[in-house]
Amino acid sequence: MATVIVNGTPTDIGDAKINLIQAAEKAGVLIPSYCWHPALTVVASCRMCLVEVGEKKPDGTVAMQPRVVPACQTPAKDGAVVVTNSEKAKYAQAQTLESLLLNHPLDCPVCDKAGECHLQKQYHEWDHHPSRITQEKMHKPKVVDLGPQIVLDAERCILCTRCIRVCDEVAKDHQLEMAWRGDREQLTVAPGKQLDNPYSMNTVDVCPVGALTAKDFRFTMRAWELYTTPSVCPGCATGCNVEVHHNNGRVYRLIPRENQAVNKFWMCDEGRLTYHALTKGRIAGARLSGEPAAAAKV
Repeated sequence: MATVIVNGTPTDIGDAKINLIQAAEKAGVLIPSYCWHPALTVVASCRMCLVEVGEKKPDGTVAMQPRVVPACQTPAKDGAVVVTNSEKAKYAQAQTLESLLLNHPLDCPVCDKAGECHLQKQYHEWDHHPSRITQEKMHKPKVVDLGPQIVLDAERCILCTRCIRVCDEVAKDHQLEMAWRGDREQLTVAPGKQLDNPYSMNTVDVCPVGALTAKDFRFTMRAWELYTTPSVCPGCATGCNVEVHHNNGRVYRLIPRENQAVNKFWMCDEGRLTYHALTKGRIAGARLSGEPAAAAKV
């Protein structure tokens, strides 16, 4: 049985092979991150989860590493000491967050991700300082049609590569890639392709900001105005666990609900759109034989 000390609190992690983000979560400590996802490979690209790490010696002393390390890429080992609230760790996180915000458009009032955006939440929790940039921000393509279901706003993208890994590892179809370098780097489709795999809308779920939005939900309802009801997708016999997001008797979207035994974190695009049958083409009342059906009012 392994024990990790998180901010001075011993935390039993059992025999699980987990990283420091997951170990801290067991201790009730949230380490901010953007690129890490429990079901995707680790790339440690956003550098938001930088923490201080050390090791407790047999004599009781603690030897800390001189540099902060990414918690997503560091395995939790027995006797490890993790400090997330030191001045060094908080300074590293604040600097990373400021770097991500340098060229980010502050268009939260019109962004579909507002209320669910990790960048928005962590700005208020970890930084909350006005921007120091005085020159014009870097502009990138907006309202880019990537495929039948997805629209890209490249200015909002923080280059976390979650969406790329979803295509590669869940859909098994390499359709997204990063192009160019430096502050001009941006997400794009692979040459000669579009984002049309059967799991393309999962990229919207994993996107921590409003860079990828679903055409089906775009500009329809604010996230904080939606009520959530757990349910099961009726699209096929798989029985994917879902959350029904609704308001005033109308369903606005279905998103996957984690169930490691059934659908894990994902669901197909076809299943997400099954809610349209609730309002489109439904018979509103009884009719005589040969009489046209009355359309349902929505």
